[in-house]
Amino acid sequence: MICTAKIRNILFDFDGTLMDSSEGVAAAFSALGKHYGISIPPETCRKMIGPPLPYSLVHILGFAPEQAEEAMEVYRRAYAGEGMFLASVYPGIPGLLQRLHQAGRKLFVATSKPEVYARQILEKKGLARWFTFTGGSDLAETERAEKADVIRYVLETCGLDPAECLMAGDRKYDVLGAAANGVQTAGVLYGFGSREELESAGAAFLCATPGELGDRILADAGCNPDGGAPA
Repeated sequence: MICTAKIRNILFDFDGTLMDSSEGVAAAFSALGKHYGISIPPETCRKMIGPPLPYSLVHILGFAPEQAEEAMEVYRRAYAGEGMFLASVYPGIPGLLQRLHQAGRKLFVATSKPEVYARQILEKKGLARWFTFTGGSDLAETERAEKADVIRYVLETCGLDPAECLMAGDRKYDVLGAAANGVQTAGVLYGFGSREELESAGAAFLCATPGELGDRILADAGCNPDGGAPA
């Protein structure tokens, strides 16, 4: 069981954790489908929220690797043109961020989404002020292509001790990427992943709402910061 008394830094996933980006993602994939003359059902779109876009194009949509770069450009044009700001902040997230900030926690974003997009959306939606740093991939998603790379980038850029960090995310990529960097993950159940997916990946605990996530993070009385049970 994780001792939250040691946690001083919270890394948040973006899609499915801070924001419901499904409408914008669906619009961009609809444009991609029209361009290539293929149908992309809504349930398939949901599967592609979380993993890096190149992975989704090849392993979920079935594009050949040599086609993926062109397909990324088609998707990015549609997403940047109309889909990016269709994301909506999950109810309870603004209150959660304020609560954690007031409790002295430092907040960060670690997302597979291109960093430039994440920063613009956070500003537009009024959340940027709560975050010390926002880290993501480059536009081509060739740098920091895996979630583990993004999390390592945030840790190293900000000089964070993994033992004092907790990742909050909704997909197995968050859990596995955090574990590769010695960081535990709180799985959120209101996003795009399932309980089974998060438990199988090894999430330290699961939360049904942003409020419950805040309760678990700030439940310092349940353990000794130096390890073991409280005296």
